[in-house]
Amino acid sequence: MAKILIVDDEHLTVEMLSTFLQLIGHQTISALSGRQTWDRLAYESPDLVLLDIMLPDDNGLEICRKLRAQESTRSLPIIMISAYSPPMTREAEEAGATGYLSKPIKLDTLKTAIAKTGVK
Repeated sequence: MAKILIVDDEHLTVEMLSTFLQLIGHQTISALSGRQTWDRLAYESPDLVLLDIMLPDDNGLEICRKLRAQESTRSLPIIMISAYSPPMTREAEEAGATGYLSKPIKLDTLKTAIAKTGVK
């Protein structure tokens, strides 16, 4: 069972992802902003982060870059999620993301993306 940090400013997205992840055996924690993300990471050690690109106070791509720059989170799997059209896959990869999912997120696609990270 993995501990997964869900970062998204849309409450319904967080609830949907959290419910699904818990049903398949994962533990979830959430953050609704960049600031909350850093607060959670100060005392939690997730096995994976699902990170929205557009947050009210920060940019998910920049958060990803900062996580990659820190020794303690350099290898933390990060799956970027976004409703941007066209998808920002290249930008997410350049920021250091492990994967990228477009909203609306299909649960089978999420499960596959998590499996690709090696997180169990």
